[in-house]
Amino acid sequence: MLDDITKLERLRDNLIATGKVIPANFDPVFKIVMLDCPNYLAFLVSSFTNIPKERIKGRIRVQNSEHKLSNAKERKKTSDLIIRVDKMLANFEMNNRYFDGLFIRNEAYLGKIEGESLNASEDYSNMQRFLQVNFNDFIHFKSDSPILEFVYTDIVNGEIETENLKKYHISLPKLEKKYYNGDKLSKLEKALLILKLDKIKDLEEISKGDDDLMEAVERIKDATFDINTIGLYDAELDRKWKEEAKMDSYQICCRSYL
Repeated sequence: MLDDITKLERLRDNLIATGKVIPANFDPVFKIVMLDCPNYLAFLVSSFTNIPKERIKGRIRVQNSEHKLSNAKERKKTSDLIIRVDKMLANFEMNNRYFDGLFIRNEAYLGKIEGESLNASEDYSNMQRFLQVNFNDFIHFKSDSPILEFVYTDIVNGEIETENLKKYHISLPKLEKKYYNGDKLSKLEKALLILKLDKIKDLEEISKGDDDLMEAVERIKDATFDINTIGLYDAELDRKWKEEAKMDSYQICCRSYL
């Protein structure tokens, strides 16, 4: 037990010495930032919904992220974050890697949110608005834009079926590239990039002078130096190392076989 604590303290000391933090694309830190930074979260929600930030502040309600099962055979579904603002439900998903079926899975999450919000006594014209924001730590879409907005649209005529359901896909690597290329970033782009960067110098640079962004950066720094967060991060690094070693071994075997 003592050796484990010493190992975690060394990892923490190394982060401090190198001027780094545990990035907020790590699920536990992502949730800490979203749940503990009301001004930052209100800004994000406002940016994606066009609801004034001052109207949102104090009215965000965190919902149960574990979806109800429809039947005994259905697989358990748990979203990263679900919030409610009046009649709007928003689902935030941090996607650290792309895999076949990722978007289908997230579409299922959104479908669950829609289905569970139905109230038999409520008029359909009064139904909620639904929003899903995918924070993707990978590049998937061909567009150069790091922020893509999706709605249900007719392919031929471009007719939009409804404005009450929207999805955003954010490419964090594209935002990081813009930053290191020296391109000018909007406040929203800076707010999103905060979830990707791991250097304290960079985080402080892009958040300087903005209370919403500095709130998130300070919480990331605090979470980084918490020994409990360090323990979760160490376990994740160990899991990734083993996964990569297993994949390398598999590829060597395949080459030998060929």
